[in-house]
Amino acid sequence: MSDTVRLHYEEQGAGQPVLLLHGYPLDHTIWRAQMAALSDSFRVVAPDLRGHGQSPAPAGEYAMETLAADVAALLDRLGIAQAVWVGHSMGGYVALAALRTMPERVAGVVLCASHPFADPPDKAQARRDNARRALAEGTAAVVGGMLASLFRPDTNLESIPAHRVRTIMLGTPAQGVAGVLLGMAARRDAVDLLRAPAPPKAIIAGRDDQIIRLTDLQALTAQLPHLSLRVLDDAGHLPMIEQPDATTAALRDLLSYWKR
Repeated sequence: MSDTVRLHYEEQGAGQPVLLLHGYPLDHTIWRAQMAALSDSFRVVAPDLRGHGQSPAPAGEYAMETLAADVAALLDRLGIAQAVWVGHSMGGYVALAALRTMPERVAGVVLCASHPFADPPDKAQARRDNARRALAEGTAAVVGGMLASLFRPDTNLESIPAHRVRTIMLGTPAQGVAGVLLGMAARRDAVDLLRAPAPPKAIIAGRDDQIIRLTDLQALTAQLPHLSLRVLDDAGHLPMIEQPDATTAALRDLLSYWKR
């Protein structure tokens, strides 16, 4: 994997390896509460994906498969053959890309405020337009208006959690913003990857998510009975921050059941 980048990461605990992958345009610190709580039973690894946080941000498009390869290279460095991949939003797309390209590295998949669907043409074009804008005008021009949509509608955007998320977003390099926007626009539909019962798969959703419609996830899981759906009340697109205890409990329940 000579074209991979060396990812910054945090690691806690011992036991079954669990990857916590953040969404766009965030970093691994959104998972701090879950890392601390789950490390009593699991080996928890939370990287900054390419172009985010303290990881490198090279030029070009970041395909979801490329991001997955970066994570696999990190697992190799850590001596981990297989892990449960927990992905928030874009991190879920990365987990699904790993399931497609390197299924032997995936012990399970949890999509957290994420989904397997490809972008419709208008959304893909909007991502490409925003990628060009990020490179021309900087990160703030693209992510500055995102904050309200990430939280549930009644959130005080002057609160400490909202300020923390805003700071993370604005710190994401413009090349990282552009790279992942192009990669997300080009990603494949991955519903087919969820049809097989193995490895185990689940979705954790915020009931008040303004970005991913709960009805779409409910329709999907109604077609796939083996695909578990956990819905968290009083949570939007950032359940790990809005409802950290409930998110941790849902993850612990899934991970502990899958270990049996």
